[in-house]
Amino acid sequence: MAIKGNNLPRVKKQNETLIKEIIYKYGPISRSKIAEMLSLTPPTITTNVTALIEQGLVYEFSTDISDSEEKGEEKVLGRRPVKINFVPDSRYAIGVETNPYNTAICMLDLRGNEICSARYEPAKDNYEKELDLLAQRIQTLIDKSKVDRECILGVGFGLPGFVEPEAGVLRESFNTGWNNKNIVRDLSRRLDLPVLIGNNARIRAIGEEMLSRTLRPESFAYYLISYGIACPMFVKSRMIIGENSTAGEAGHMVVDIHGPKCETCGHYGCLEEVASERAILKKCKTGMRAGEATMLMELCPDINSLTMKEVLTAEECLDEYVMSVMNEAILYLGVALANIINLISPPLVIIDGYIMKLKRNRRLLLEETRKHIFALSEEEIEFEFVDFDPLTGARGGAALAIKEFFIKG
Repeated sequence: MAIKGNNLPRVKKQNETLIKEIIYKYGPISRSKIAEMLSLTPPTITTNVTALIEQGLVYEFSTDISDSEEKGEEKVLGRRPVKINFVPDSRYAIGVETNPYNTAICMLDLRGNEICSARYEPAKDNYEKELDLLAQRIQTLIDKSKVDRECILGVGFGLPGFVEPEAGVLRESFNTGWNNKNIVRDLSRRLDLPVLIGNNARIRAIGEEMLSRTLRPESFAYYLISYGIACPMFVKSRMIIGENSTAGEAGHMVVDIHGPKCETCGHYGCLEEVASERAILKKCKTGMRAGEATMLMELCPDINSLTMKEVLTAEECLDEYVMSVMNEAILYLGVALANIINLISPPLVIIDGYIMKLKRNRRLLLEETRKHIFALSEEEIEFEFVDFDPLTGARGGAALAIKEFFIKG
């Protein structure tokens, strides 16, 4: 496809998006600082900011500290500097994530503050019935919030599996009854609100980009270890999604050519089949049935009801069998992460996963990863573990709605 040229309306829209993005990421911020960062003229900044003020989306306020003073430069006498920021309660966004463990829903204001949230059992295969139920639950959340519906930007919905955001379709997932359904169209009709969908790992990464209290670098990787495994990546502030929206599927990297057959894709030796929560639980249940010496039988006499909570409890109690299972899984997780780092060299890797609640697992993952990194020193790459939160994906969905419906608009 040929690269599109620029015309005046497109340039104006691009400038508007860039200005909103700068205010969102760096606000409160002065007009002069926006102009400096974007190399735009002061009149262009003023025109756009004035329009946002008239819409009730941003506000200006005087501050005692100027941009130069924030840099440690000498204070200049004169008019107090004026800064700009978004009005938090001018707009709201709804985020949803469904995964094998639960369905989470939340509403955030424009600045990422939580208005209300709820969690439910995971969605089942019956697509029409489950979508009706989801729409009812979202409507209940809206009613509870008492927010003016006209101020709601829309819904961002994260799902595990192969998602085609442009088409609004979930092509393949653990809930086979949802496969190849146009979720965007069907949920939007039920709610009478705009809807976006995305892979749940990617929307978690977008949540970090948009809502983190710490400004993220332009390039970073988000390593999600859950029922499946994924590693979406931002490179120069753009998420890499690939030509067919499958980029970041780290769980289907082959890490052992003689390994077990993957239940999801049918290939052998996938990372997901040897190191995901599903794989860990499968090995622990196998050991329990084989009569291995493990305290898991005391924690969960019903083998089929075993969860990662009991597995981590046993690991904390230094159960040798569980520790061996976790050690093997983390070895593969570390090797795979090192391969990703060697390929794209991100300055930051954010690691998200329930099994990383334990400091032992964090230490093991970093040790194993660093063994296999090529040529990079510890100062050149930062690892950050995010605290486990069942609402992280839903918050990422709301961030997706803010980014696409408001920033890009």
